[in-house]
Amino acid sequence: MIDILSQKATIGFYFHIPFCPHICPYCDFIKTSKFTKKDIIEYFNELKIQLKFFIDNIPEYHNKHITVYFGGGTPGLFEASYYKELFDILNSFFYIEEATLETNPLTNLERRFEDYLNVGFNRITLGAQSLCSNALKILGRKHTPENILNNIKWAKNAGFKNIQVDLIYGLKNGVRTISVKDEIESLYEAGSSGISAYALTIEKRTLFAKTDFANDDIAVQEYYEILSKCKSIGFQQHETSNFSSLDTKHNNIYWYGMPYIGIGTGSHGLLPSTKEYPYGIRYKIGEESEASYAPGNDKLIFSDKNERMKNFSIHYETPRSKQDYISEMIFTLLRTPNGIPLDWLKLYSGNNDILNILLNNSKINRAIHEGKILFSERSISLSPEEKIRGDSWVADFISLI
Repeated sequence: MIDILSQKATIGFYFHIPFCPHICPYCDFIKTSKFTKKDIIEYFNELKIQLKFFIDNIPEYHNKHITVYFGGGTPGLFEASYYKELFDILNSFFYIEEATLETNPLTNLERRFEDYLNVGFNRITLGAQSLCSNALKILGRKHTPENILNNIKWAKNAGFKNIQVDLIYGLKNGVRTISVKDEIESLYEAGSSGISAYALTIEKRTLFAKTDFANDDIAVQEYYEILSKCKSIGFQQHETSNFSSLDTKHNNIYWYGMPYIGIGTGSHGLLPSTKEYPYGIRYKIGEESEASYAPGNDKLIFSDKNERMKNFSIHYETPRSKQDYISEMIFTLLRTPNGIPLDWLKLYSGNNDILNILLNNSKINRAIHEGKILFSERSISLSPEEKIRGDSWVADFISLI
């Protein structure tokens, strides 16, 4: 395990809230816009049952620090009272270092932000995606740029200091009518503490599956603009897609290979390591058949007692091997500023000569001389500009270890 010096939490809890006011055409997450109030109540009741189950199975983490993240779907659809009992359970076993709520600019209410803060949230993410009206229309978003800026003001006035805004870049030429740099400047001036920038990816299980709205060349160009702008306003790059003036503690759990407990339909988790399974076991909640559903609404059943357990069944994967662990860590660590710690690499590769192997590789050696790969006494990493091509480097590194 790699230490994260900036935080105390070494495990995270992720709660998936799959309810949405409408279906966005690019979204590949498990979600539904077809639900009743009874569905919502039964779903939150089931979350409490699952939470208690997993808490009972990780006694070694009791009375320690954790991070909490409610994602979706649209968790901000609901009043803070829906989350209070979950926070009460968590607070009776752990110290919450960071608690994040994903929200939608269209459905947020000004009065709720103070309630969210009081119930225990200290970080807000805002699913803005763009401040360009035309881009919002193409992306199927129903809110306006004004909604976004008002939401930031509301969250700030309520007392939130950590306000992260999601942006999508890499749309084909002619869609965006204002530059991504101008978008970031406006968000910064409004009070956002950071952005999460994601290149538009066309997924098979979405309504965008047969469209050509994404453009790789524009994605690279806009990514460089994002790097430049974020640096100029003091947003540090914590990971390929994450820029913020504050730390992102729950995200660190994923990036640095810590265990996390996924709760709720469509969530994934990584159980802590044990003597029997030293590299942990991954799992998902919900039937495998969900992935084959047609784009749009997923066929989720929450309130029918005979059917709803399909949505809450736990499916464990094969325990991770050492090679699985190394491969996954290389993938995530190359996305971080410090990259792969050399001491960790020597330890888990079992090869004291691994550095020479990497440095003598012609492709890696050339990339070091070109400044694309950064090498120091402590780590080997990708330059900020090269991180957008990070996935292509993963296979090269893994093949040499």
